[in-house]
Amino acid sequence: MLQFIGIGSAFHTALGNNNAFIKKGKELFLIDCGSTNFSRMIAKGVLDGVKHITILQTHLHADHVGSLGDLVGYAYHMIEPRHSNKVTIITPKDLTEDVKFILDKEGVPESQYTSIEIEESYQPENVVGITYIKPYRVQHVPHLKCFAYLLEIDGQKVYYSGDCNMVPDEILADMLAGNIDVFYQDTSKADFDGNVHLSLRKLTELIPEQLRNRVYCMHLDQAFSVEEAN
Repeated sequence: MLQFIGIGSAFHTALGNNNAFIKKGKELFLIDCGSTNFSRMIAKGVLDGVKHITILQTHLHADHVGSLGDLVGYAYHMIEPRHSNKVTIITPKDLTEDVKFILDKEGVPESQYTSIEIEESYQPENVVGITYIKPYRVQHVPHLKCFAYLLEIDGQKVYYSGDCNMVPDEILADMLAGNIDVFYQDTSKADFDGNVHLSLRKLTELIPEQLRNRVYCMHLDQAFSVEEAN
């Protein structure tokens, strides 16, 4: 199942930028690659032995895309065989050109990665056990296009919220029916009108107690201590 390089919000630096991964053999799958993620991957040895990297992007805040260019460049120039494309970036149609634009302005040409665009859903050929990916447009901040994902990983249905202050109706109905096995949700202790993240209070109102053992809170704000996060 998913592991995490960081579980913090943009400003909770002690926990690192929120970023999930699966590593199997020489294959690495990532969700997002925020500002602190590349250096943490190097420090923790996550990239050791990796020959191909697949990245699923949720949106373009710096804490989710800030070191994507570093990772693509590192894979191209440093992972053997050098100067060859080893990265695949998966994005919903509405994000594809924006990701390419950011990478281009960072000096990372399209020749250094492969771009896969999702319209309604995508069925990868068993990338580290992932056989299905479906994006959901979610509400976060008005000036960015943001996405959550439903994935099938080793036969389990996994929801990953990205950054958002809501749960899509279809996902919530599936969760309440017991059809989602693992539920990763952007969660904040902050609770006020206009919050761009889902408050812990609202999350507990949405998910009944008998299903909460399937829920994992992530993208934790500064009100969560390191001890609580662990």
